[in-house]
Amino acid sequence: MANRKVARPRIRPAEPSPSPTPVDVPLAEREGFWTRPKVALAVVLLLALHWALAVNSLLRENATVDEVAHLPAGVSYWQTGTFKLYHHNPPLVKLAAALPVVLSRPVTADLYRLGSWANDSQAAFGQSFAYLNQANYFELFDRARLVMPLFTVLGGLVVFAWSSRLYGAGGGLLSLALWVLCPNILAHGRLVTSDAAAASIGAGATYLFWRYQKDPTWRRAALAGLALGIAQLTKFSLVLLYGLWPALAVIRFGLERRWEGWPRRLAVGVGQGAAMVALSVLVIDLGYGFEGVGTPLGKLEFASRSLTKAVPPGMPRPTSPNPLLDGAWRYRVNRFRGTMLGIVPSPLPKHYLLGFDEQKIETEGIPEYFLNPKAPPDDSKVMGYSVYLDGVMRRSGWWYYYLATLAYKVPEGTLILVGLSGVVLLASKRSRGPWADEVAVLAVPVGVLGAMSFLTDICLGLRYILPIFPYVFIGTGKVIPWASGLAGRARPAAWAVVVGSVAATGAATATIHPDYLAYFNWASGGPDRGAEHLIDSNLDWGQDLVKLDRWLRANHPGRPVGLAYFGQINPSLLALRGGGFDWFLPPVLPGTIRPVNDEIDTRPLIGPAPRLRPGLYAVSASIVRGLPWRVYDSVRPPTAAWMAPWSAGTDAFGYFRGLTPVARVGRSIYVYEVTPEDCARLAPLWMRPRLEEKAEGVEEGPGLG
Repeated sequence: MANRKVARPRIRPAEPSPSPTPVDVPLAEREGFWTRPKVALAVVLLLALHWALAVNSLLRENATVDEVAHLPAGVSYWQTGTFKLYHHNPPLVKLAAALPVVLSRPVTADLYRLGSWANDSQAAFGQSFAYLNQANYFELFDRARLVMPLFTVLGGLVVFAWSSRLYGAGGGLLSLALWVLCPNILAHGRLVTSDAAAASIGAGATYLFWRYQKDPTWRRAALAGLALGIAQLTKFSLVLLYGLWPALAVIRFGLERRWEGWPRRLAVGVGQGAAMVALSVLVIDLGYGFEGVGTPLGKLEFASRSLTKAVPPGMPRPTSPNPLLDGAWRYRVNRFRGTMLGIVPSPLPKHYLLGFDEQKIETEGIPEYFLNPKAPPDDSKVMGYSVYLDGVMRRSGWWYYYLATLAYKVPEGTLILVGLSGVVLLASKRSRGPWADEVAVLAVPVGVLGAMSFLTDICLGLRYILPIFPYVFIGTGKVIPWASGLAGRARPAAWAVVVGSVAATGAATATIHPDYLAYFNWASGGPDRGAEHLIDSNLDWGQDLVKLDRWLRANHPGRPVGLAYFGQINPSLLALRGGGFDWFLPPVLPGTIRPVNDEIDTRPLIGPAPRLRPGLYAVSASIVRGLPWRVYDSVRPPTAAWMAPWSAGTDAFGYFRGLTPVARVGRSIYVYEVTPEDCARLAPLWMRPRLEEKAEGVEEGPGLG
């Protein structure tokens, strides 16, 4: 039989399956990104760049308004073991920053014999610390500040880790780049304040809770609980996590629809949640050294509306050297006193509760009658800090204030990527993560923005919403799998937008270095026009006094300068250190200045100049825009006016807005060359009387001191 060829059916080779996008890859297969050498190297280089930028900047500036009180308070914690001073904020950041300072053996022996220590006045205590340590004051702050970028490096690791697990290594690197290059993170990540640390630690804690939700073991519950407690030691606003985390758990349960065995899973989840709360309380107690733990709730002296009630007739009331607390205690008393809860031992430290209470006073608004006995007892009439937006100064905020600050102070490249990620979230199922994971990223920004916009009246700076930044950058990582998955001409166009936007953000950061606090984006007019929109910690927080000293010695050596400075460092400190410049207080508009304390003997004080004369003047941007503040006197010897003796009211130096600065030192101090013609033109301002202003409210610097 002849061999016949048997026709074999042609088998078409199978088409290669498309490479899975990062969100299609199971979580367990994506957790090896740390072992990829190129990715790990990129992470290290980005974080090293961030560290270098922060350190180079912090060494060029002096302590800002709040830092002057934060650091000495942290020193007192280490040296005395009590957390009573400046309990307005939890102690973690102050402890971390103060450790290298304590090891440097600062001069503090006399501090604890002063009235500022006995009266818990953190502002006066900080001024005394500066005077006693004048020889190395700036150097002590340099050592403290070098600790602070560690918190934002930690935040960068959290941002990269979370984004990578959602969107792959590329998404993680994009998110990390936005964090590393963000001028607002760099601005506050160098300072001895709690804002950037709270953003980093709060995101880290929520990341661990998210990991727990993906695999709810007892070990992961314990880690989340420990991190939750550390977050509470960082900033009181992170108490929001106690409400947001259960909400995230409920949302995930509803979205995943895993009904089988839900009673058992619910019971285990409730038990693990209770363990998280218990562990967080234990961490808080440890952080405060258990000081005041177990104090009956009724024995604490609260002042906020939330924790008090009207004083019953005939009840004796305590007094306080702090005028705000003294006024509050005349009308309000601990709401637990005289109730069954009043005898319950507090599971939390005394100064944690008292500090939280003080924060509540600010968020609720301070009733006018607390500080003005002549005012009727009306809780609806509140007063607080002077706030400023788009050229308007007033005593109450705007609900859209924080949206405006984001529009003015976030680089355009970042805004483009964040907006694009929002479009991708809604339009590209392939590129986003599961909705439960996306909600976990969105919850904190929505919660913080909503709370700060509608539940408080604090409009003092972008720093109050800094905790939203890590989550926003994490969510932006989804742009990378979206761009990678496009076909045809759309793909290079998308990558051009991504690369161009990151480059634009990098360029914005490079051009503002090292003056990160003063960053404003190009669309808002840039830093030179920033004061038209925002002041205070958004632009001018007293950070450029040493830069002014260097600028004057280089450009006008020996020339007297009129100085109105928004800060808490006495300019005479420069002279006591062997440098400095000859300065005097410029004239103020009639009726806009008074002694800070009616008991101050003003006879040895020089006071403001009687009239405007031709010459050189340096005025902080916030004061030019009319912010009321305490100002120093150039009296000799400087010890006679070491504490700021004068309270300058709204627009006391506002006449400088009618002049054009010849230089901007560090972007926050405006230098004017006043001519005889300027003096003649402005002279009528001093000829019309001005009625004395009402009390300016709480303008005493950080907290209630």
